[in-house]
Amino acid sequence: MYLQTIIYISVLLLATPLCAIAAPHGDSSTKDAPTGNIQDRELKEVFGKEWKKAAERVQQHRPRWNKIFESLDADVLECEAIIFPEQLRYSCLQNGMEEGATIALYVKGGTDAANFSVGYFQMKPSFVEEVEAAWMKSPLRHKYKLYFDVRDSQSSRQKRLKRLLDVQWQCVYLGLFYRLVRERIPELEELSGRERVIIMATAYNRDFDASLEQLRLMREDYMFHTDIFPSENTEYYSYGEISAQWYSEIIKLDY
Repeated sequence: MYLQTIIYISVLLLATPLCAIAAPHGDSSTKDAPTGNIQDRELKEVFGKEWKKAAERVQQHRPRWNKIFESLDADVLECEAIIFPEQLRYSCLQNGMEEGATIALYVKGGTDAANFSVGYFQMKPSFVEEVEAAWMKSPLRHKYKLYFDVRDSQSSRQKRLKRLLDVQWQCVYLGLFYRLVRERIPELEELSGRERVIIMATAYNRDFDASLEQLRLMREDYMFHTDIFPSENTEYYSYGEISAQWYSEIIKLDY
């Protein structure tokens, strides 16, 4: 695993700017945002086999995931839709190397040293740190009796990393994210389920702390791709639109 980590980091440094490696899960920058009209097509057809594999993965894990979302009073359909694009991008090989890099560097040096996306939901340590910090300021922490050590120490980072590498804890973090955003932006209640999914998925992918107005602007950006290393041939998509199309599919299911 150590050798894999060294090789993977070396490739990342060669292929990707350092600022991109350390970027948080949510990147609020809109500079040079790719644009296109690929959303005019049905995304299920665009992704083809990858969409089918992602759907099968979600269906396999849905019962376990939903129990956790429900325990936090988070809408199960909306939560699933928020992370569906990550199922399109998830790669067991890439995830294994990124986990190795994160384990090797994050505990000692924090997000400045390692901030790779890991797990089924492709969460970064910086995103989890943001969620924990916001949760510890919210009265919801008392309702659910869920507390975190948010001190900047190796001990707290080690415990956080252990949680981050556990898919059940990623479900918890997603549920907390959902509750926190709904608490912070009460206007979301007035939106349709599909529109709310687009906004919340954009917040998940781009900027956890963005305002509703900012998220409405970001939703138009084509920033999401499924390539391990983007190139001039990489196609970009709207993360929120992928989530919305999956939401439109699952809302028809008999739960």
